[in-house]
Amino acid sequence: MKASTRRATERDVPFLAEIVLLASRSHLPRGVWDLALPDGALRRRFLERLLVTGTASWCHWTKFRVAEVDGVPAAALSGYAEDEPGMMSEDEAIAAAFTAVGLDAHAQAAVLGNIGPFLTCLMPPIGSPWIIEWVATLAPYRRRGLIDLLLREMLDEGRRQGRRRGQIMVIAGNVTAQRAYERVGFVMHEARYTAPFEELPGARGLHRLSQRLS
Repeated sequence: MKASTRRATERDVPFLAEIVLLASRSHLPRGVWDLALPDGALRRRFLERLLVTGTASWCHWTKFRVAEVDGVPAAALSGYAEDEPGMMSEDEAIAAAFTAVGLDAHAQAAVLGNIGPFLTCLMPPIGSPWIIEWVATLAPYRRRGLIDLLLREMLDEGRRQGRRRGQIMVIAGNVTAQRAYERVGFVMHEARYTAPFEELPGARGLHRLSQRLS
C-alpha cells in the first residue's frame, strides 16, 4: 500500500460529496444530510453543488486535502477559518446550493425544519480558530493511518497561516474519531447535549475539541 496526500481539485467533487455524507453520519446510520434530504439522488446533487458554490466556504472543494492509496482517493478532510477572505457563511452557501438544485423557499424551509434539532447543539467558534471539518475515510481504507496523516498536515497549514488555535467537532459517542483527534493534540473543550438532538440522530449531542497551534 502506497499512501500519499494532496490538495483536492474540482475533479474530486463526487468523491468529496461521499466524504461529506460519511462525515455527517459519524458513527450513526443517518446524519444531518440524510435528515435534511431523504431523497438520495437529490441529496447527492445538493452536496455536489454545495462543494462548488461560491469561491470558498466551510464545505468548498478548495478547502480539502485528500489521501490516496495506490493513487485512489480514500480519505479527506477540510480545514478553514471563517474570517478568510471570500468565505461564504454556512447559511449563504446552503441557501445557494438549495436554489441551484431547484428547491424553492417553501421546500428550503421544510428542509431546515428537518434539521432544526441538530442545530440546537451547534456552538460558535472560539475566537478565530483553524477549523477542521468533514473528516472521513471510505470503508475499505480505514485503520491505515490516513486520517492521522491528513490531520497533522491540515493543522500544519493552520500554523502556517498564523492561527493560534485549532478546533474540531465530533458527535458524542464516536469514540474512535475522538481518540484520533486526541492523538494529534486535541483535547476536550466543551460539550453540548439537548433532548431534540438526541431524538434525531440517536446521540446525546456534540463535543468540541481544541488545541493550541502556536
